[in-house]
Amino acid sequence: MKKILPFLVALLLISGCTTTNKKPRRSSSLDEGSSKIISSIDSATTNIEPTSQGGTSAGTSHTSVAPTSAGSSTTSKPSSSSTSSKPTSSSTPAGDEYITFDDYPSISLRKFLAPTNEPIELITHLSEHHWWENDLRDDMPSTDWTFIYGNKNSRGDFGDDKVSPSFYSVDQGKPGGLRMDQKWKGIQTPLFHHTGAKLEINMVISQVNNNTDKPEDSLPIGFFLFYDKDANYLENLTHEVSRGQITANTTQVRFYCTGSGTENVAYFEFRLVALPSKNSQAYNFGIGELNVNSWERA
Repeated sequence: MKKILPFLVALLLISGCTTTNKKPRRSSSLDEGSSKIISSIDSATTNIEPTSQGGTSAGTSHTSVAPTSAGSSTTSKPSSSSTSSKPTSSSTPAGDEYITFDDYPSISLRKFLAPTNEPIELITHLSEHHWWENDLRDDMPSTDWTFIYGNKNSRGDFGDDKVSPSFYSVDQGKPGGLRMDQKWKGIQTPLFHHTGAKLEINMVISQVNNNTDKPEDSLPIGFFLFYDKDANYLENLTHEVSRGQITANTTQVRFYCTGSGTENVAYFEFRLVALPSKNSQAYNFGIGELNVNSWERA
């Protein structure tokens, strides 16, 4: 019995120390609190968009700018259409330019240099005629009037590359006049100045003679071409002398020139592109006078 008592006392002492050192409740309470904190963090994390989703959102915001920037830089680069800005035929030296007509593709008239005389002042008026009268039988050849034949012209000085105007004889009762007996002949007036909104042109036909050539019915007789003082062709003022306007009994071709730029007209040309005709009969004709009248109003 004495041997057993010491053993029991030692056992009780060991048992009491073990229970005291473990403190199971406090440990359990701390673990539970930690578990709640971790749980609340996990729970809060589930309400935040995943990092990958946030990255997508930021990426979208970024790429919505990047393509625009790239697009802008692309469109600002020169394109192949910029080649259209290269110089065109308008840079062709004066004297080598040609006037063409949409309605008559076969016609190409050389554009000659402007006259060089001191401009002749015309009287612009409202109600009275103040004609600038020109008798070509007296005024040509001269240094002011220019005779044209095809791609050649003359201004009083007839060199190897120029042609002389020819005139009908004034004998035997015929009035004479500048001969229009071959296509591509023409005439250019001297420079003049006026301020009118309308020009009246009167080309006096001095005589008409039969020609044996076959009529070119698909072409007009010719054109009146108008220019400003800088030799710019005023296309909208072009006047066509149509087929049938000059026949055996014609004494004049008279018309008005009106439209934008009329007040800027400083000289003009008459260019013959096909002989006049009626039915199967072609004609030569003479130009006796070329007169101009400036009206203040159109």
